[in-house]
Amino acid sequence: MNATAILDLFDHLCNESRNVMHATFGFMEVHAEKAADSASHRCHSACRTSADRLLGIIDDMREVLAREPRISGVVEEFDLALCLGETIELLNLAAHAPSRLVLQAPAAPLTIRQNRQVVEQVLTRILDSALKLAGQDNVRVSTQASGGDGFAIAIMLSNSGFARRLTHWLNASPDDVQFESTEDVPFSIPLMVAGQRLRALGGAAAFADEHQTPVALTLWLPSQAVVAGQFYRRVTPPDALSILIAEDCDESFALTELMLRNESLERARTGLEAIDRVKERRFDVVLMDVHMPGMDGYAAIRAIRDWETSTCNARTPIVVLSSDAIETQTRCAAQSGCSGFLRKPVRPGDLSELLSRLRETRAQLV
Repeated sequence: MNATAILDLFDHLCNESRNVMHATFGFMEVHAEKAADSASHRCHSACRTSADRLLGIIDDMREVLAREPRISGVVEEFDLALCLGETIELLNLAAHAPSRLVLQAPAAPLTIRQNRQVVEQVLTRILDSALKLAGQDNVRVSTQASGGDGFAIAIMLSNSGFARRLTHWLNASPDDVQFESTEDVPFSIPLMVAGQRLRALGGAAAFADEHQTPVALTLWLPSQAVVAGQFYRRVTPPDALSILIAEDCDESFALTELMLRNESLERARTGLEAIDRVKERRFDVVLMDVHMPGMDGYAAIRAIRDWETSTCNARTPIVVLSSDAIETQTRCAAQSGCSGFLRKPVRPGDLSELLSRLRETRAQLV
């Protein structure tokens, strides 16, 4: 069996797994809304996390074999130190160890122009692997400007063998890989994906001088040049929720806009445009109309869920807005992988309740 046939099989496995899992997620989320006890919610959350992990592994293996980093090409300006701090905070929370990853923050912001989503994906994979290698030891991380328009990120471990192992797999070529044991496979795959994406961003990974204490793996990231039509700068009021409204009807959008006048809003007029907006930036929630020209809302949600899985992005809350019968909404929304639904015409009280839940969720991550 040649490489092309193997990739075809992986594509089939990825697509079939996503279709089944997204439908499962949808039904779980609908049931979770009705469940009153916290044990049921924890069970749903654990199942979803496990399924997400399985889908991520499948996609990572496919990407390594294809040698095609998943890069969307969207560049924005952001503070690299702040981005690194947010990534570290989420990993510490996930590991139930609030201080295992320790950031030595710079005195001033480090403004970089890069694909933020891919930078976060690279950092998450590398730092998560560093945590697993370090055991109970802390991993210190620092960042600084380095050489012209570039930035260096130092990941400091107590063991030089750990730093070498991280560097090796980040720079490994799939053509030359030799696994010493089966334990290397689950550890090496995410690092090879991270290495491919890092190089696609113009970056590199290197093992620091052995005489340096503590021993460090150093990542280098360049700041991209501004290209006409490509550069996007995120501007969001600090206290507002970032909301994408996918709605082709001007009157319906005007009504929703009035009810959400204190939030940061963007509009997409078609399903395809909504997909592009989600790929460009993060939203606290997407309000998705069902009946739009070209691609309907349910198909757009499925496409967004596919993209999130294949690129290891967190699931964006997506709420369907529809005047369809409640049975139709429940069935179609669950199958597409949405997070909930509101019936049109939307009532201010329903929107207010939704925004309150979103703010509570966001506050827990701060």
